[in-house]
Amino acid sequence: MLLAYLPVFVAVRRRGQASPRRLAAIFAVFLYVAAVVAATVFPIVLHPGGERFADHYWWLVIRWIPGDVPVTDFLLNMLMFAPIGLVLPLRWPALNSVRRLAACALALSCCIEGTQFVLWVTLGNYRMVDVNDLISNTTGAVLGLLLLRRVRADQEAVQARM
Repeated sequence: MLLAYLPVFVAVRRRGQASPRRLAAIFAVFLYVAAVVAATVFPIVLHPGGERFADHYWWLVIRWIPGDVPVTDFLLNMLMFAPIGLVLPLRWPALNSVRRLAACALALSCCIEGTQFVLWVTLGNYRMVDVNDLISNTTGAVLGLLLLRRVRADQEAVQARM
């Protein structure tokens, strides 16, 4: 992750935008993305050729039934995507809409689930593709946005009193 961050660090410094606050924010985003990738893609466990398909067909890795998930998994997925609802609207104000942010979070979640599916089909990595992950990730991002709105409203109320 540090190697991926280094070119960004150099580019930001060359542009003269290298405030410690900005560099810390960029590093935090890189750290978050690395944590999500680590939690959703890795470890990649390889299984030799026909062994992975001997008793598993590709459609068996897809869980289609909503609500058929342990509560802790659902909550952890929500927690994983809550920062998206907090950070993206700050960077791109157009995503301050619940509908737009939900669509963005759903698209990001579909990318993760699609990556897991492709890794299963190509490498035999046993990661399930679950509709509940799509639901919980999107819900987490929307809750993050609602939390951001609440914090902003509280800040405005405090400033109005001063």
